[in-house]
Amino acid sequence: MNQVSDKEKIKKTIRKFYKNLLDRDADSVGLDSYFTRVIENSLTLDEVYEEIKNSPEAKTIYSPVIAYTDIRIKGKTLSQGYRDCEQRYDEIAKFCKKYNRPISVLDLGAAEGYFTIRLAEEFDGVFVAVECDPSRKLLDLCEKNSNDKVLLLQKKMNLDDLQLLKEVQYFDIVIAQNIIHHFDEPFQNVLDTIVSMCSYCFFEHPNSMEGKTTKNHERIKTEILDVHKFDAKLLKQTESGLEDKIMSQEIKRNLWVLTNNKEKTIDRGWRGSLRYEKQFGKGKQIRIIPNFDNIELEYGHRQERRAWISGIDLRTFLENEGVYPTRDQIINLIDNLAIKNPIDLGPHNLILTGSELYAIDQKEKRDNVDSKDKLKKYLMENGLL
Repeated sequence: MNQVSDKEKIKKTIRKFYKNLLDRDADSVGLDSYFTRVIENSLTLDEVYEEIKNSPEAKTIYSPVIAYTDIRIKGKTLSQGYRDCEQRYDEIAKFCKKYNRPISVLDLGAAEGYFTIRLAEEFDGVFVAVECDPSRKLLDLCEKNSNDKVLLLQKKMNLDDLQLLKEVQYFDIVIAQNIIHHFDEPFQNVLDTIVSMCSYCFFEHPNSMEGKTTKNHERIKTEILDVHKFDAKLLKQTESGLEDKIMSQEIKRNLWVLTNNKEKTIDRGWRGSLRYEKQFGKGKQIRIIPNFDNIELEYGHRQERRAWISGIDLRTFLENEGVYPTRDQIINLIDNLAIKNPIDLGPHNLILTGSELYAIDQKEKRDNVDSKDKLKKYLMENGLL
């Protein structure tokens, strides 16, 4: 501890704690105090971390609303929400370990993004959070985590939005925990649409015995969902986190994994285009062929089968109010797009993984967007960027 380099490392670590936990540089008084206590062996660096994390200043940073999910930054859970995330995450992660390839996950109603962020820490793939409430500060949390496997859509989705998303995207897994009862449309229609866009859905829904603290509690009593049509497997009974109790027993909610045994298809190129069946005839959609080891797609309207690229096409990302990666990051990804002699750089032909853009379908020219500059101009003129 007497070497200058060791002392500088200690100060650097303490400064990092301030930046990550308090979102500011360390003040000289605090830095000197913690540094001295570490040098004198009255505190470890782990104890410094805990002290800063639990300080009154830290607690004000993420408390404009009561956190629904745990707050997670850089591999550490900084505070807990009123829903137990750990027990739910353990079940989801256990299932995800079945995959021997990168996965794509859509987290609907992600709140503070605990499941999206933690899955991105542990697994390879692309992890898309949907959260329309800016008070959850999920964009800020995405930036603090700076994990380029995470994407954020800040759109309030209704059933039509979900149906359009299903027509142009596929996800290995959708997380739909305690979200369907927030929709105005029939709950069963929403659930059917969600399951249709994935192979597996982690689904949780309020207990019908819950009271007025739960949104649409009266509809929950009358709109009984059929989960067993999806070969539903009960994973766990979880605590609701609400005050409602019956006969002194905490109300439980069921966490299910639902399986989509139907054919998985991409039905149109982008939300404004004609459906493939209308263009090319019945059965001419793009078929997605997934298993735990690999995933391919097969074009119905031409003789081609290739590996599926996990991600979300740039047009869909922007049309659904994608905010992370940020606008500047998207422009940078376009500028660094690795492609020679592009034929069609329409945004529906660019798959966003978070860290990169991949150009697909460059054998056919459908519009005049055949350069990076034309792509940026097109996006700006159409209000997408």
